[in-house]
Amino acid sequence: MKYYRTEKQRLYYDKVIALYRDKHMGRKSIEKIIPVSNWTISEWIRNFVAENPSYKSARMKQAEERRKKKAVLESVASPMPSDMNSLKAEVARLRTALKEESIRADLYDEMINVAEEQFKIPIRKKAGTKQ
Repeated sequence: MKYYRTEKQRLYYDKVIALYRDKHMGRKSIEKIIPVSNWTISEWIRNFVAENPSYKSARMKQAEERRKKKAVLESVASPMPSDMNSLKAEVARLRTALKEESIRADLYDEMINVAEEQFKIPIRKKAGTKQ
């Protein structure tokens, strides 16, 4: 990290990263040594690891693996129904939900129209990119 935004960062960032990288100390151990908040140390370590993925701790790797496994299990956990009646019921439920959401979208659109007329201010974002 080349640019230090605050005085604390200028003083302690390199020390925090050195303790994390070289001494393999955790966030709580570093917090006891260096007078910087727990959150700040976590942010510095997170930024350092994002810039240098080879320094990911074993805990970070395990947490990442757990998140991936959980996502896979959740996607597999809701299997498609196999019989025709349950498929028809599912289609009917989804059509009802779609109808309700389209009514809700129309309602929100009309609310915006009324607010724009009443307060005479543009609420909707203009289409296209700024040039």
